[in-house]
Amino acid sequence: MSALSENHPDPGSYGAIWSLGWPVMVSLGAHTFFSLIDLYWIGSLGTDAVAAVALCGNIMFSMFGLTIIIQSGALAMIARRVGAGDLKGSDGAEGVAGQALHLSIVLGTTVAGLGMMIARPTMLLFDASPEVTELGTAYLVPMMAGFLALFPSMALGATFTATGDTRTPMYVGVASNILNAVLDPFLIFGWGGLPAWGIAGASIATLISEAVGLVLLFMLYRRRDIGFPHPHLLRWYGAGAWRRMLRIGIPGGLGALTRPFSTLFLLKVIATFGPAGVAAFGITVRSLSLTWLYYGAISTAVATLTGQSLGRQDLDGIRRLVATSTRLSIVLSVVLGVPYWIWAREVVAVFELESALVLDLGTTFIRLLVVANLATAFSMVWGAVMSGAGDTRPPMVIAIVSNWVIKLPLAYLLAILLGVGVEGIWWAMAVSIVFESSALWVWYRRDRWMHAEV
Repeated sequence: MSALSENHPDPGSYGAIWSLGWPVMVSLGAHTFFSLIDLYWIGSLGTDAVAAVALCGNIMFSMFGLTIIIQSGALAMIARRVGAGDLKGSDGAEGVAGQALHLSIVLGTTVAGLGMMIARPTMLLFDASPEVTELGTAYLVPMMAGFLALFPSMALGATFTATGDTRTPMYVGVASNILNAVLDPFLIFGWGGLPAWGIAGASIATLISEAVGLVLLFMLYRRRDIGFPHPHLLRWYGAGAWRRMLRIGIPGGLGALTRPFSTLFLLKVIATFGPAGVAAFGITVRSLSLTWLYYGAISTAVATLTGQSLGRQDLDGIRRLVATSTRLSIVLSVVLGVPYWIWAREVVAVFELESALVLDLGTTFIRLLVVANLATAFSMVWGAVMSGAGDTRPPMVIAIVSNWVIKLPLAYLLAILLGVGVEGIWWAMAVSIVFESSALWVWYRRDRWMHAEV
């Protein structure tokens, strides 16, 4: 049954948030869990391999921000039309979904092609050891090729989500991640008589699973009732929505990209202190990503419900939504953060037992991020409201300031000028997160997001 055939739930209820959020959490959890399995297999190849994947991981996270161009633009536009009951025609939900799919193919092809071309030059920017550079390049090229499938997958996923169906993308996401995990040891170590591609085998497994995931998602997209006529892949709906989608999506993508992209410059500095700092960074980010699952879940639910509520002009519902989701986010941040604070060293030791320096640096980084996450618990909700409303420029500006004006200069001051070292970079990252949360609160309270046109 389509979500559109049901009565609209109260956006401020825990039930509405839970219904949309839990499948997103499961999907993100599967991706995070299997990425940890990926890191486990790669860890057996040595510290250089772990450091290479840490560098590539942040590059890919930066590039992944570009897919938000499609995700945020399509979600805001389709959800608004779903809420208003504007379902058919080239400017209705049907036409916008079709145009989003076409635009995603164009963007995916472009990003994948350019990404493969710049893979090695990007690795050389870090001035890492020759071994880490070669391993990183071998891993990065197939990962870049994966954007051919990722962009259309984001467009299809945004269409499902905008109608209130987050379960279908969850099913596909879990299935493709299981496939990735199964393929990993076969392609990394050459199990079953296959070629042993080493670190490149992990990224090839990811590429295959992403392609299979896109096929599954499109099959379900054609078969399921989404509440409005299925946009045909070969039918041209025009490009009238492209400009609005890009106007919403580009700031959203740049905002999502700016933190990891600025961190690439920090990683260049970290790499000058040796592979231990880079390894500690990669282990910490992947390990703590388990606590960020509910951020993605709540953020998706809030953005979707905001878009639908604005389509119905239900502003009181959005206020209730913000209050409920903020309370939920704070509680989860505390409950899930405390164990990481207490057992920070043990978490790092799961992936690195030989280097005491990696253990020390990772322990400090985990505890600082646990505290900073308390600020993110608030800002994530405010940012999701603005994203769902299509008001993505202010969050982009705030992200740029917090990361490029606050984080990078402060990191240089602490790590280099004051001689604090890698731990100074950890502190700079935490400070920038708190600043970003404070600035988002100020803009959210101005209520200009209510009047964004999509």
